[in-house]
Amino acid sequence: MNVLFISLLLLGAGDAADVPRLDVNIVADSALTGRLMVVDIAVAASVSPIKTLGITLDGKTGVAAETSADRRRYRALVPISIEQKPGQLTLAVDAALDDGGFVRWQKPVAVRLGTYDKRTITVSKKFTSPSKAQRQRAAAEATTLSAAMADTLQERLWRGSFVKPTAGPMTSPFGTLRTYNKKRRSRHLGLDLDGEVGDAIIAANAGRVVMAMERFYTGGTVVIDHGQGLLTMYFHMSRIDVVSGQRVARGQNLGAVGASGQVTGPHLHFSVKLDGLYADPSHLLTIDLSEDVLAGPPAPPPKAIAPVDAATIP
Repeated sequence: MNVLFISLLLLGAGDAADVPRLDVNIVADSALTGRLMVVDIAVAASVSPIKTLGITLDGKTGVAAETSADRRRYRALVPISIEQKPGQLTLAVDAALDDGGFVRWQKPVAVRLGTYDKRTITVSKKFTSPSKAQRQRAAAEATTLSAAMADTLQERLWRGSFVKPTAGPMTSPFGTLRTYNKKRRSRHLGLDLDGEVGDAIIAANAGRVVMAMERFYTGGTVVIDHGQGLLTMYFHMSRIDVVSGQRVARGQNLGAVGASGQVTGPHLHFSVKLDGLYADPSHLLTIDLSEDVLAGPPAPPPKAIAPVDAATIP
C-alpha cells in the first residue's frame, strides 16, 4: 500500500533506544475533502505500549482501532469536511504510554479537493413546497435527530471493517450537489444504494440504535451510534425491525428497503458522520480494518426479505 511516511522523534531522558517515538503513515489518496483520512500509527518497538491514543485534524477528533495485540500499532480514521478548502491542515497524535511516558506528534498535512458532481431531481411538490404543518414537523424532527446524534457513547462499539448495508448497486454518490424541482439546492450527504421494497438492510457495524422512526424527509429512519462520535444513518426504509436503545451487531438485520420520504423510487440512503462531519460512505466501505484486534468473524451479507405491500414503520 502506498503511504506518505512521516515520523517525529521527541527528545527525553534515557538512552536513544528508549526515546519515545511515533511513526505516522497517512494512507495515500485518503486526505481528500469529504473523506475519512486513514492514518496508521506505531510506537517504537523499544518503547512501552500505548495506553491511550488521541488523534485530531484541525481540532476534529478521529477514532482508532488497535491493530496489534501488544498495543503498539493503530489504524485511525479522521474526518475532513466536504466544504473544507484544500490546503494545509494540522494533524496531531497524542499517545500516553503504559510506563507513564507521553508522546505528541504534530505536523501539517496537505488536503486535496474531492470531486463531486451535480444533478437535477424531480420529487413530489410537498417536499419543495411543504405546508406550514409539514415545515413544523420537519423542524421538530431535525431537532430530535440532532439531539440523538449529540448523545453518543464514549466507548468504541464498532469492530473491524464496515460492511455494505444492502446488496444493491450505487445509484447516487456522496457529495452530489442536487437541485430539486428547479427550486431547492442541497448537498447529498450520503450514498444511495438501489433495491426493491423489502430488500434486507443490515447494520454496517456494531453499535447502539439511537433513532428508529418515520420522518418527513427521510421516511423510515434508523441511526446507529458506533461510539466516539461515529454514526451511520439508514433512510427511506419500508420496515424497521429495531428500536431505539437496542444494541446491534455488525451484519444484524435492521429492516427493509423502501420508498418512504423524499424519494424518486425505492432505495437505501446510507450516511456516515464522525465528530459532526459527514464523510463518503463508499470510501469507508473500502477501508481495511480487518486487523482490528477486537474484530470477530466477517459479517454475513444481507439476505432477501419478503417484499411488503405497505410501510410497517413504527
